[in-house]
Amino acid sequence: MRMTRFSSAIMLVDSNRPLWYPGALVLVLVGVRFLFDSPATLYLIALMAVYALASLGLNILFGLGGMLSLAQAAVMAVGGYTSALLSIKLEWPFVAALVCGAVSGALVSALASVASLRVATHYFVLVTLAVAESISLILVNEDELTGGFNGLFGIPPITIAGLNVSQPWPLAALMIIVLFFGWYIADAFRASRAGFATVASGADPQMALASGINIPRVRIIAGAVGGVYAGVAGALFAGLLQFLGPSDFDLSKTLLFLLIVVIGGLGSNAGTIVAAVVLTYLSQGLLQLRQVSPLVYGVAIMVLLVVMPHGLAGIAQKVVAVLRVGSGKRLQV
Repeated sequence: MRMTRFSSAIMLVDSNRPLWYPGALVLVLVGVRFLFDSPATLYLIALMAVYALASLGLNILFGLGGMLSLAQAAVMAVGGYTSALLSIKLEWPFVAALVCGAVSGALVSALASVASLRVATHYFVLVTLAVAESISLILVNEDELTGGFNGLFGIPPITIAGLNVSQPWPLAALMIIVLFFGWYIADAFRASRAGFATVASGADPQMALASGINIPRVRIIAGAVGGVYAGVAGALFAGLLQFLGPSDFDLSKTLLFLLIVVIGGLGSNAGTIVAAVVLTYLSQGLLQLRQVSPLVYGVAIMVLLVVMPHGLAGIAQKVVAVLRVGSGKRLQV
């Protein structure tokens, strides 16, 4: 049984990294440019890209490494507030502030992984929940630094190399470009030795340990990589809204990211991005139902784990398998 699970983990690692990312990026940018001109729609597309980026980080932690984290939105808050404060207080350029946001997200997520090393994998969720609550308390109570409940105002618009990209189309284009770059890096990580070790340790820790994999180091690396994605997403989110508040990173946001990963298919980066586009659009309808949205997300996750355990990626694999069987039968005839 363990050998079967370990072999399945190996099969998840695809060493062939396609070179179609630039072509797909150009097609998406051209499609968005000519099909959408409403500022509200372009803002929504930019938000989809940000949420997809944060979800890719959670997919590395949970989808590949089997570490269910409830702190992804909180780590995103760390990256967002770090970037915003550096831009406001020290007048740092956006790119430098974004890098610091990514580093701060990686540190917090890696520290959460370190704190969980002495507990079983399924207790990792409790550690991350405690981290999320601690960050939430800091955001609310440190009024002079974070603005408390009122939030952080005055975040400057995104400027890169002296160019203001805060207009709807340039902003959406920037978010899409960063998302595609993050997608490529996520696929490259999955195909790397560290990615292989992450998948193997998540599928069967005992078998991975017997194979010589250093599980504590793997968890820390996966936590840091997932934190980078959350930190970058937080910095982009701050530049997109030009305002940050504690309610932007509550539990419902983490549950949304978790739902995206589950629907997309655990371990599938492409599925995660597709699910992020769909669920970000649908989640806007829950803005008026903020009090019940965590319940909606929680029930949806339980139902989908039963009905669609492998997500969109699993459905796609079944469709491909059926098509291959059909084509094989035609060839035999």
